[in-house]
Amino acid sequence: MRDLPVYRIKRLNGSISVDGRLDEPAWQEAEPIELVLADDGGKPLQQTIAGMLWDDEKLYISFWCKDNDIWGTMAKRDDPICREEVVEVFFSPRQEINSYYEIEVSPLNVIYDLVILNDLRGHIEALDQWNCKGLETAVYIEGEVNKRNLKDEYWSVEMAIPFKSIYMAHSIPPLPGDEWRLNLYRIDRAREVDEYSAWSPPGKINFHIPQSFGRVIFD
Repeated sequence: MRDLPVYRIKRLNGSISVDGRLDEPAWQEAEPIELVLADDGGKPLQQTIAGMLWDDEKLYISFWCKDNDIWGTMAKRDDPICREEVVEVFFSPRQEINSYYEIEVSPLNVIYDLVILNDLRGHIEALDQWNCKGLETAVYIEGEVNKRNLKDEYWSVEMAIPFKSIYMAHSIPPLPGDEWRLNLYRIDRAREVDEYSAWSPPGKINFHIPQSFGRVIFD
């Protein structure tokens, strides 16, 4: 397995209005993360740029997704939106990677959030009853969702994950220097081909390989 990437999450300077637009000056301070193909680390056809910030209350995550055909059909929380188009964050607030959180957001701003138990040998158990209390998400679309005959431009996502909703952590809020394991993903389902992108590529089309999660450090 290749070396794990490291990302230093900067403290939020200013404020973020969770509206999906990514136009706050604070996002200019976040080091951009460009996702690569999950299986071979190559360049995706549909670019994805992510970023992360934090304050004493929340972890903020952004995604900017180039997409010429933005669509989605599922409308209820915890629908299996990974069968369609989605961005995802998996994270473990401890160095132990056999249990972690998963939060997904679709272009329709549908949320799927759960806890995963992973025996690290290919078997996972999803604890669907967990909902991230106080989670804020928003999506902005440059285009027309579900107009399959029209060419779209991009969709962008903001997430604000309250630290108080996370119970598998050594310190809440994190202390400067604390390290979590984390990965960012996107699934794009175009007419021509499905693309699976990741920050830290697992080497195959399987996001549930926590050994590949990158390291994030709270500055």
